[in-house]
Formats: sequence, C-alpha cells, structure tokens
Amino acid sequence: MRARTLALLAALALAGCAAPSGPAPDLAPAPAAASPAGPVPRASIVPARIEVVSAQFGLFGADAQGRRILYETDRFPAVISAPYGWYVVFKADQPTVVWREEFELPVAPPTWGPGETLGVFTVSPDRRTAVTERIIPTRVGFVSNEWRYAPGDPIGAHKMRVYLDGQLVKEFSFEIQEGPGSRRGPRDESSGSRT
Repeated sequence: MRARTLALLAALALAGCAAPSGPAPDLAPAPAAASPAGPVPRASIVPARIEVVSAQFGLFGADAQGRRILYETDRFPAVISAPYGWYVVFKADQPTVVWREEFELPVAPPTWGPGETLGVFTVSPDRRTAVTERIIPTRVGFVSNEWRYAPGDPIGAHKMRVYLDGQLVKEFSFEIQEGPGSRRGPRDESSGSRT
C-alpha cells in the first residue's frame, strides 16, 4: 500500500545509487545501537566521518512557483497519498556511503505494498519496520526518502531512523492522526460514534 514516487526513484538513480554488482566483501559488523531490523551495515572497513549540515522531516508539497518543498511538521492527518518524508544534507570524507532508513510503525500494517515484493525495502520479522538501504555518492551531499499514506496504514506514533555509513545521524518521531484516509464511512456501524 505504501509507494515511493517514480520521480524520487529516478532522482536516486541519477544520483548514482546502485547495489554492488559483485560479491559482497566480508566486513566486520559495525558497532551500533540495537535495531529492530538487524545490524546496521558499513560501506567500508573504516566508517566515513559524517557531518550533518541540515536534517528535516515533514510533508512534501510545492510553492507558488511549483518548486518542490518540505513543510516541516511532526503531526499531520491521514490523507490518502499525502507525501511525507525527510531529507539530510551532509558532508563525508569518503566517496560513497551506505544510507539506511528504518521506518517503524506503531503496529504492523495489513500490507507494506509492492515495495517489499520488488525489493525496494525489507521488512522486519514483526512486520512493523521497513528497512531501505542504498549506496550513494557523497559528492551529492544530499539524501532523502518519501512515503505516502495509504488506506489501512496505521495512525499514531511513527519513527524514522536515518543512518549514514552505519552511524545514526537523525531520528524523526512523528504522529499520523485521524483524517479522511483513516476514517470509515458514515454507514460503517463498526466505526462507533465519533465526537
């Protein structure tokens, strides 16, 4: 039910994001905090030194000239197809890093949509956390990710943790509240009374 926009995928592809083409090197595990979806990988034996210049979370939209912008917020209503996500502007001392996003929901959703089947992300055993990983060039100095609210997605407290080269650089906590995408129709007797 969740889907990334094609524009975001195209932008990531143009930025040089790619999976390794050969066999994965045998790397020692990275020292990191516990993660619900497993250990945090490293792009190399020695992690990059990362400096976060800016990091924001919110709803994506457009300004009066049609330019894409992020409206910073940590609460928003459940509106079907509403795009939300984050961006991080950073500096690093290596040519590439692995970025990783762990998107944790309050409860497991009925489905994570086609992204899971297509291998865009993996899902933790408890079905509450989606993990996305990509190798990116650091010359761009920018990484972002976007999700869209879909019918049946849970409301409540959510978290997104962003890692660069195995280092937690930002955790975004936000709440998706009741909205047009989360309410049942007026004739749905199971919805109970609303005040």
